[in-house]
Amino acid sequence: VPDRIPLDAPAIVGRRPRPPRVVRGVAPRLVAVPSPLGEISGTHLGLRQDAGVIVVTDLDSTNGTVVLAPGAEHLALRPGESLVVVPGTRIDIGDGVVLEILSAR
Repeated sequence: VPDRIPLDAPAIVGRRPRPPRVVRGVAPRLVAVPSPLGEISGTHLGLRQDAGVIVVTDLDSTNGTVVLAPGAEHLALRPGESLVVVPGTRIDIGDGVVLEILSAR
């Protein structure tokens, strides 16, 4: 698992991520993460930068995505749901894999 995932292109995160059938614009970066218990879907989560904000999307995952925004309640995304997130937000996709949104340097 890479330490950092740059969002100069959209990213798709999962156990065995696959690109969408139709790609609009820049092809997504595929990021494979370990899932020894099978809690993470093959294609679980999408991350993209859009008009200066970061958008996270649950890609119809089986076991869900939990967003932990700073100073806010935990939020379970519904399958297919998208959410704008801020730096410091943590995204739990299962099997101990938690992604943290960092500021651009």
